[in-house]
Amino acid sequence: MSDAKDQTSAGRGDATREALVAAAIDVFGRDGFNAASTRAISRAAGVNQALISYHFGGKPGLYLATIRHIVESMRVRLGPLLEGIETELAAGNADLNPEQQAKQALELLHRLTDTFFGVLTSKESASWARLILREQQDPSEGFDIFYDGIMQRMLEASTRLVKRTRRGATLTGQQAKLTAVTILGQVIVFRAARAAVLRGMGWDRLQPTEIETIKALLRRNVAATLETE
Repeated sequence: MSDAKDQTSAGRGDATREALVAAAIDVFGRDGFNAASTRAISRAAGVNQALISYHFGGKPGLYLATIRHIVESMRVRLGPLLEGIETELAAGNADLNPEQQAKQALELLHRLTDTFFGVLTSKESASWARLILREQQDPSEGFDIFYDGIMQRMLEASTRLVKRTRRGATLTGQQAKLTAVTILGQVIVFRAARAAVLRGMGWDRLQPTEIETIKALLRRNVAATLETE
């Protein structure tokens, strides 16, 4: 009987934490950390305000929990692909000639930008994009969690792919990384400047046809960026 009660209590606790994190993502993203109130968050979550301290130790702990939740959400979508890319890069593919290696690297880079674009334009990302954009402009401890948790890994993988794609071209580590940043930036703009993109294109939202058009354009842009001079 005691075990059943413990499981029920644990289930309620998990549900409460999930509700608070979901509400906090919206409130922190809208108001920023300093202006966001625990009262507003608890009201949006439909729970007692004291439960924020109970589960997270206060507002700072809840804030960091929201960042970790976002990072984990991105890992679920991007992690398997990054693991595959890292495995391919580690293998070296000595059985392929330089041109074949470059072609393979470019295709992996296309898959990465396709998947990243899908993550950033998903309905799920709408709730946490504002919070991440705030961290980009005014980094806090939360930015370290976000960068170390997913973005550094993406940047390193894309940088290594850039270097392999350029094969015989002379490319310093800094040049490769800046090229990777530029490529990822072309994807990020569709979330960071979403309103401007939609207004400028005369779209109400991104429909499947528009999404496929953008993906194709991103692929062309990436290929053009990586052409050997």
